Amino acid sequence: MLSIVIPVYNYPILPLVERLHQEASTLNIPFEILVCDDASHSVFDNESIVQLQHTRLLKNQVNRHVAYTRNRLLAEAQYPWVLLLDADTYPLAANFIQTYLTQRDQGLFFQGGFTYQSTEKKQTLRLKYGIEIEQHKHIHSCCNLFFNQQQLQLQFDESIQTYGYEDTLFFLQVQKRDIAITRLNNKVAHLSTESNATYLERTQQACNVLATLVLNQTIHPQEIQLSHRYSQLQKSHLTALLTGIDLLIGKWITRNLLSETPSMLLFKLFKLIAYHKAIQAIQKTKPLL
Repeated sequence: MLSIVIPVYNYPILPLVERLHQEASTLNIPFEILVCDDASHSVFDNESIVQLQHTRLLKNQVNRHVAYTRNRLLAEAQYPWVLLLDADTYPLAANFIQTYLTQRDQGLFFQGGFTYQSTEKKQTLRLKYGIEIEQHKHIHSCCNLFFNQQQLQLQFDESIQTYGYEDTLFFLQVQKRDIAITRLNNKVAHLSTESNATYLERTQQACNVLATLVLNQTIHPQEIQLSHRYSQLQKSHLTALLTGIDLLIGKWITRNLLSETPSMLLFKLFKLIAYHKAIQAIQKTKPLL
């Protein structure tokens, strides 16, 4: 009756799987835990999860990214209800799974929320953004979802081949289908391991993805805060200012974001500049878009 599905890439999955297996085994329900490794190149003890009953480890032969990997897991899931988690999360409550199961008569789609836990100084950008902004305002996250896949038949957009906005597209699909989202206080801890440099690189990738989605009219600029801000600058003919700001202080902004005290205001400006560059680059190569 419950399929727990977890995509993983270059991350140790054993502690999370053991925690979920321990609780699920006490609930006297049919369950399975499916993990799909997206062609990781780092070596962890992830193979050992198959020693646990009702647990399988799938492997992509090449890196296919998270949308494909999640879809593969959803296709493999044999039970109607699915608990979708990210590999770098960990349940906070002892009755994490049970809390979801008791809500099944109240809806078809539930979001449990998340918080951040990290003390590494090299991760200050990801951590600060997560604590100050994301966990409070960013609702387009698929790191902790519980839904009836048998009835909803949800899918992720596999056209996104790098990091960025696959969760947003998923939630836009949910909203456009008028699927009611029930938000519960059933959080997981997001165990961030990304350095500031890695997170900045992934942020740039996400800005590139968003620019493509907007120019291809897959996403309307008003639907995303970043593209909405940029469209407002376009209407006021102010986007050229972003080029000037980048030339004058772009390197200083990057140094701040790589430091132990990154500014969230500068991070917003960094994303606007990155999005502006992505829009310009795409329009130069595909002027008809």
